Parts: sequence; C-alpha cells; structure tokens
Amino acid sequence: MVKTVGVISESLPLVLGVSGASGARLALRALRLFAGSPEVPSLHLVVSPRALRVAHDEEGIGESLDAFLAAAGLDEASRGRLVVHDAEAIDAPISSGSFRTRGMAVLPCSAGTLASIAHGLSRGLLQRAADVCLKERRRLVLGLRETPLSLVHAESILAATRAGAIVAPPVPAFYAGKSVEDFLDAYLLRVADLLGFSIETRDLRWKGATT
Repeated sequence: MVKTVGVISESLPLVLGVSGASGARLALRALRLFAGSPEVPSLHLVVSPRALRVAHDEEGIGESLDAFLAAAGLDEASRGRLVVHDAEAIDAPISSGSFRTRGMAVLPCSAGTLASIAHGLSRGLLQRAADVCLKERRRLVLGLRETPLSLVHAESILAATRAGAIVAPPVPAFYAGKSVEDFLDAYLLRVADLLGFSIETRDLRWKGATT
C-alpha cells in the first residue's frame, strides 16, 4: 500500500540533492530555477562528490563545488536563498525530521542512490535527507537517470514508491519544444508542480492537440 504524504506548506524550505548520475545540465538548471523561485524561502543543496566529477566531464567546469555553483549562474537574490551542505555533513539541519521542509528532489538520481533510499541505507547527507522525507511523510521526487531498467531497478522503484517517494525519470516532453533547454524546463516544471511551487520559465504544458 502506498503511503500518503503530508500537506505541503508554501513557507517551508526545499531540499535539492544531486547524485552522481549522468545529467549535470539538469542539476544545474534545477538549481537555477528552484533557487530563483520566490516561493522557495531557502534551498538546501547537497551535491555528491561523484556528481561534481560528472559535471566536470559533461559540462567542462572545474571539479569543485564552487565551480558547480558558478556554472548555475545564480543571481544575487537566488544566492541569498541558497544553503549549501557538505555531502558528509550528517549533522546538518536537513538530516533531522525536526527541521521542517516542504520536501526534496534528487536530480539526477542514480540507480545506486535510488536503491539506497529505497532500502534505508543513509550513507551520506543526501540519502539521509531523502530518508527523512520518507519517514516524515514529506514529498520526495527522484529523477531516476537510468535505462534500460533491470529487475533490480524495478524492485527499487517499487520499494521507494511504496514508501511514499515519487520516481519521475527525466523523460523528454517532445510536445514542449525542440531544444534540450525546453525539455529540461518542461520536466522541471512538472517536478516543481509535484513539490508545490512555481518556477519562472515558459509555459511548456500540454494544451491539447492542435487542429
């Protein structure tokens, strides 16, 4: 039986985790749009060391957290909303259920991260913060970046979904536009919907077939 999640409060912080799956451009765009939303009073960011390596390989940026943040192109207001945590800082506020948040997105989410979250293996702050969302019945969106899927992956998806997570692979919305940026924004628009806030981007929603 799928467990329900609590009511989303518009005034609570949001958590964004970035794991080491392919998809650094998705993570950077999510960081920019989520931190830029006036409906998110603070965005708590956790980036795994492997994610920094992927960003270096895919986007050609320096293999450091500072380089990752610079590549996101945050404006002054967005930087003021951002709270960055070390990936090993298990004593961070987001590791406790007593620290209230509206929920968390993991973008991208590797298959290993999905499996760890699905089975309660809190190795590092990212996985612990996700575990907190599940135990507190808060919204958790996992952007699984893996294909094709094995039975092991499918069982992890099932376990995470039963625990209350929403597994939402970043599948392109081909109706939304023609560029990679359009596909990313259309997907992130849906993630923001699931977490109960808005982002500043073009209206890329499906509007029905044209005649």
